[in-house]
Amino acid sequence: MPKPFTKPFPLMADIHTVAFDFDGVFTDNKVWVDQDGRESVRCDRGDGLAFDFVRAFQQSGNLNAEFFILSKESNPVVLERSQKLKLDCHHGIHDKLTFIRSYLATRFPSRPDSFAGLVYLGNDLNDLPLMRYAGYTVAPLDAHPKVQEIADLVLEQRGGEGFVRAFIELLLGINHLTKEEIDELISNC
Repeated sequence: MPKPFTKPFPLMADIHTVAFDFDGVFTDNKVWVDQDGRESVRCDRGDGLAFDFVRAFQQSGNLNAEFFILSKESNPVVLERSQKLKLDCHHGIHDKLTFIRSYLATRFPSRPDSFAGLVYLGNDLNDLPLMRYAGYTVAPLDAHPKVQEIADLVLEQRGGEGFVRAFIELLLGINHLTKEEIDELISNC
């Protein structure tokens, strides 16, 4: 059962960074390994259109946040998927909290609480340290119970099954757009 909002969803204007874990967020947390050791994962194709929406909002000046993948995995599949989605990717990151601290300190050297504008989407125990600091956290329905406990929002979608798309549509307020606004958004993608 999804967890309702524990605090109000942030306004787009208050968000400067959106970071996504990869496995269990973009994927269903499963991996196929062939006889040569090559790995494959299953992702949701709807995420591609969602990031087209993000870029359209960014180009129109309605969204100024940076989006990227932050993954412990160093497998090339993470990088390949991020390139397909035209997302920056920081992979092979074992300590996500330390990485984000450094990233935010570089990007916002004079901001007293740069974590406040960070939205983080994660699903497993290695996401917990960062989730404790992020301004807003979102988890899929099949996230680890400890992650669900601290997430500000648990969506009804499972990882790799529309979770990323649902988050982006919520962030952009897609359900509140008129049919004309949706048509214009699609034409700008």
